[in-house]
Amino acid sequence: MNSRVLIVDQAVIRRSPAGSCVRAQVEGLLQQHRVTLLSASCDLPPHPALERRAVPIVPRPVLLRYVSFQVTARLAYLAHRLAHGRADLVQATQGQLVGADIVYAHFCHRAYLRGPWAASGVTGARRWARWLNHRFNAWCEARALRRAACVVVPSRGLAQEIRAEYPHCAAKTCVIANPVDVEHYRRPPDFDRQGARSGLGVPGEAVLLSFAALGDFHRKGLGLLIDALAALPRPEAERTYLVVVGGQEREIEAFRQHAKRAGVERLLRFVGFQDDVRPYLWASDVFVFPSSYETFSLVAHQAAAAGLPVMATRGLHGIEELIEDSGAGWGVERSAEAVCRGLQEVLRMRPQELATMGERARKAVQRCHPEAFKTAWRELYGRMLAMRRTKPIGGTA
Repeated sequence: MNSRVLIVDQAVIRRSPAGSCVRAQVEGLLQQHRVTLLSASCDLPPHPALERRAVPIVPRPVLLRYVSFQVTARLAYLAHRLAHGRADLVQATQGQLVGADIVYAHFCHRAYLRGPWAASGVTGARRWARWLNHRFNAWCEARALRRAACVVVPSRGLAQEIRAEYPHCAAKTCVIANPVDVEHYRRPPDFDRQGARSGLGVPGEAVLLSFAALGDFHRKGLGLLIDALAALPRPEAERTYLVVVGGQEREIEAFRQHAKRAGVERLLRFVGFQDDVRPYLWASDVFVFPSSYETFSLVAHQAAAAGLPVMATRGLHGIEELIEDSGAGWGVERSAEAVCRGLQEVLRMRPQELATMGERARKAVQRCHPEAFKTAWRELYGRMLAMRRTKPIGGTA
């Protein structure tokens, strides 16, 4: 265990979509390397080969959180380098440390601003705030990708997108699918599914859809899904319910009002942030996610691991691969009409047919097993360290 690696990520915690991946990666690397982790928050347990250094940030607003982390992470890195010398390999998520050898990219801000951003439903001051945040991150992303020796992404679609936006990354981009704890999300035989549905006020014969996101409900497509429910013929609408997991209070209230105006408020169950999303997935029949832009969507893969068929917008990176490779769901156009037609197809299916599709989804997501993920990262680090011993490999942090 002679190699010293340094990893920068803002939130290495289970609840963070990107940070949870870094968390699993670090667990795998600790078997062979000494790891220094610079992060604002971390819930990894202590380990003799792990050094954690807390990096302070300004939590709100979101743009200031990213800017402050850029500054404080850079200072923490320079202090560590002054005290211990340069690590054998330096890795950072997105553009959080320009000059890192490895950039672990979960998004392409430049591509998002060029395309899906125009269709975003966010308005007013929030739109300006999010635009500034994406612009800042696109600027950092471009600088980091240019100087990195290797760019790791979670899906083939994001790899293609980054190569198109940044042609110099064509030869140095590789795909490692995000980890999904399939066994953790498997529904146990003793789970009281009917009791969970009753607790949500869902009749036994109804079809329960689920939707989950930390926030940004506009981009994730909750408005389209509400409009699709409103467009269902009355007999079908009366037996269709939707549980919405996640979201801030203000955002939840905005979409509650949207549902009220559409006349389907009684069909929705907003449960807010949950430490454990599994019971809501296990109680559901289908996971619906008509997002405008994704690079992997951990929650959609978690839903598949929970045994749910997935309905998602065509062309979503990672999810498209999951659906097309296994027949474990439906790809629909991103419109309320197309989602409505997809829901009608679901409602025509028998429960056993949905369960069979869900089982195919659960098998398909096995490719994202955590051990496969950890092995892929260890092999990548091994190759890069071997190259570093023979010649410089880039990265100037």
